[in-house]
Amino acid sequence: MKANRKFVDNENAEVGVGTLIVFIAMVLVAAVAAAVLINTSGTLQQRAQSTGQEATQEVSSNMKIEAIYGNRSATSSSEIEMVTVHAGLSAGAVPMDLSQLVIRYSDGTNVRELTYSSAATSAATGWGTATTKFGLTILRDQDSSFSATSPVINSGDLVKISVYNTALDPRTDVTVLLIPESGASVPADFSTPSTYGTDLIHQFR
Repeated sequence: MKANRKFVDNENAEVGVGTLIVFIAMVLVAAVAAAVLINTSGTLQQRAQSTGQEATQEVSSNMKIEAIYGNRSATSSSEIEMVTVHAGLSAGAVPMDLSQLVIRYSDGTNVRELTYSSAATSAATGWGTATTKFGLTILRDQDSSFSATSPVINSGDLVKISVYNTALDPRTDVTVLLIPESGASVPADFSTPSTYGTDLIHQFR
């Protein structure tokens, strides 16, 4: 009887040790799974935040149009020879590098894709001759962030964008689209008046 009891006691101990091993294994597996889930959730959160910031920047427009002017060199000219767009950044907008700006310009007859040129910028206060480039003239720059080689503007700055050789007759519908490096494209469409009269400068918007 004593021998049998000893055998039964040993069998119960073996079952207990097996159960403990299984329990420890389950705890280890759960810990590994939890670590993987925490790591994965952290990575997904970072990617989600980054994607959200990029998406917000893409759908929000940082640029805003203040005014659009048409210029003639003389009253004898029957066409608007240069179009200038006064533009700035919305409040709280991040700095923008205008050297990466692309302008899509169409007068119903011609379509032009304009890119920045520092040479055109140096002539922006006069009458440039470029047909595929636009010039920039800073009108307000409180922190001196703008230069011909680095045309960066911040919130509160005001810049004049000059498009040359426009040759716009009266009663012409013009489509202008400002496409920044990031953010939504900004339309700057306008129509020329029925007559230019004696004015050298016409405000379209």
